[in-house]
Amino acid sequence: MLRTIIYSIVFAFSLSANANDELNVQPNSEYSQTATGGIGLIETPTARFSYDGKFGFGISSEAPYNRLYANMQFFPWMEAVLRYTEGTHKPYNTGSHQTWKDKGIDVKIRLLEENSIRPQLALGLIDLGGTGAYSSEYLVASKRFQNIDLSIGIGWGRLGGVDHSNNIIGWLDEDRKIRGGYKPRGGTLSLDRYFSGEYNSIFGGIEYFTPIDNLSLKLEYDSSDYSGVIGREIVFNEEGDIFALDSRLNYAVNYRLNIGQRDKLDLAIGFVRGNTLYANLAVHSNLNYSGKPKIIMGAEQLRKSTLADYHSLNKDWQKYLTDTIIWEMGNAGFVTHNIIYNDNEIAAEISQARFQKTSQAFDLASRILANNAPENIDLITIINIDQGIETIRSTIDKDSLVKAVNNGALSEELLVFNDISPLSLNAVNEENKYLYPNFYWEIKPHMNNTIQHQEKFFFWQLEALIHTEYSIKKGLYLTTDIGIDIVNNLEDYTYHIPDGQLHHVRQDRRFYLTEGKTGLRRMALDYLVDLHPNIKAKLSAGYLEWMYGGAGGELLYIPDSKRWALGLDAYWVKQREFDQKFSFLDYQTVTGFLNYYQDIPFYDMRLKVSIGKFLAKDIGTMIDISRRFKTGARVGGFVALTDCDSACVGEGSFHKGIYFELPMDLFYTQSSTRNKTGYSWSPLTKDAGAKIDSGGLYYLMTNATDEVDTLRQKSWSFKKIFSGFGVKPHSRKNL
Repeated sequence: MLRTIIYSIVFAFSLSANANDELNVQPNSEYSQTATGGIGLIETPTARFSYDGKFGFGISSEAPYNRLYANMQFFPWMEAVLRYTEGTHKPYNTGSHQTWKDKGIDVKIRLLEENSIRPQLALGLIDLGGTGAYSSEYLVASKRFQNIDLSIGIGWGRLGGVDHSNNIIGWLDEDRKIRGGYKPRGGTLSLDRYFSGEYNSIFGGIEYFTPIDNLSLKLEYDSSDYSGVIGREIVFNEEGDIFALDSRLNYAVNYRLNIGQRDKLDLAIGFVRGNTLYANLAVHSNLNYSGKPKIIMGAEQLRKSTLADYHSLNKDWQKYLTDTIIWEMGNAGFVTHNIIYNDNEIAAEISQARFQKTSQAFDLASRILANNAPENIDLITIINIDQGIETIRSTIDKDSLVKAVNNGALSEELLVFNDISPLSLNAVNEENKYLYPNFYWEIKPHMNNTIQHQEKFFFWQLEALIHTEYSIKKGLYLTTDIGIDIVNNLEDYTYHIPDGQLHHVRQDRRFYLTEGKTGLRRMALDYLVDLHPNIKAKLSAGYLEWMYGGAGGELLYIPDSKRWALGLDAYWVKQREFDQKFSFLDYQTVTGFLNYYQDIPFYDMRLKVSIGKFLAKDIGTMIDISRRFKTGARVGGFVALTDCDSACVGEGSFHKGIYFELPMDLFYTQSSTRNKTGYSWSPLTKDAGAKIDSGGLYYLMTNATDEVDTLRQKSWSFKKIFSGFGVKPHSRKNL
């Protein structure tokens, strides 16, 4: 049977080699997920990838395996999968009350792109750095022939479960003929295990995209190694079902449901191993699809000013003018800090959370200023203030503004960003006297959780988070977060990782969750200030986060028109009591870092390198790299390498993790918002490479500029990247 399938695939490859690139392909014939989360057939991968920016979650089941996975098309040529696998055929470990669990990360890289002659070729690593329970490596080729997609590959490790040939890599390296088995403690890159093992196996299959839109049929030959459970009768459920392999031919049907312009739902049902029902459900979205703007600024004919120069107005008129601007800004959703009358320029310092796109906020605010500006005003400037510091400003001459908005929305290309004109001797800065002091509060649901422990796979707590913010003056804020427990399943959360040689600066997480179900998550006084247009500072003191209190600060140098920034932060901190009230434990330390930020001019990527002293007093480096997608979403990962070696760290070997940040604007249909939500995940909560949850000046500064396409998509050169540290004087450009 295998020989017949291989011959059929090879024959079809030869036919398709003569096909034109413009194939008669069924519409909506996007590729779907395997049982393990990557793009492929059922149990085996293909050389196919999804669209750039795809981000999704799924769940699959074929007894005795249940899987929960997240899939990310990080680059057009690279796919990454995070996966949890449950095996109901054995316990987690001796004496455990839950079934077997294993986590893994898969990576697939495209080596060659398909054309009219050659197939697409991809290389993949399964269970990268995991325990090795499901680890595998493969090389696979795929070729499209009209509505039939053909794949054939060669596998090592788990995909090398059939004796088709001796390991071809073993011919060159004898050590590769033996493959290491399961490691009870994962977290390291076992380079000696890659492409090792006694055998190579051939796998492959066919996906047929039917004339029915979004419906495809899959057939594959599965070469997976099930020797760990085959050959002995293992009961994997209460009904007494026994794991068996009756056939290596698997088949399934996949249907894609379009649930929105951006979002899709895949449902697959099939039969595997000749005896087992298979199901896979996945939902995914396109982080690169921004769609049509939710808010479209309409055409408007601005009023022609007849108001005299500000300085020629009496005090009542001056106050009326300022109050009118502040009032109209407030009605538009903006908080106005100051109005500045500077000869022929009028400027407004505003804060806003209404628009994700900064240019839309500048458009509306500029219209308000222009409608109220005295007749001598030629320049309109909007200054964006976030937490008391200036993050971005825009300037446009009034005539250009009037002409532009007469036709609709204001284009970014008409705005001049971050260009500061000096204040004249008779410039007037009118503060909003009604703004400070100010008290703001909100209450919202919040989830605390931890994944994969000995007693239970998923511990969680739903709390009501009460957030208050008392603004004393511009840049000076007292913020408080109080978590009130609503419901949780923390009663069995007793397991603790007993290894590692450092003080438990983070591994005591379970105590904070169980003893501080209701508690003070944060209460701190923050002061942010502009020391210079290119230098920002922040000072903080109080209960900085749920585990630590203390005092410290951050300094950031962010030059104009550069792709880099430099920061310095330092904090004295003391560990809080587990109940998260007002008392402290004995442990204290000073932690600090020199931080370098670099925007990489490819795929909107960003690099952060931190060098310094971590919470557990270990010294080293943390590297963080992320990518921004067109919707404003950001996905990234980090790794910390310190003087605490693998034996010192314990299980996991070193601290690492992934994270994503999603703009809440993605979930709005008729309006917009600047708010964001995010989630970070680490295989294990470790003490090495741990940092305080504070600071963030750079991300505060870039939150607004990242949403301006003309600033983010700068031309680049190595000269610009490595240009000097001098600060150029700010001057008005010719408009």
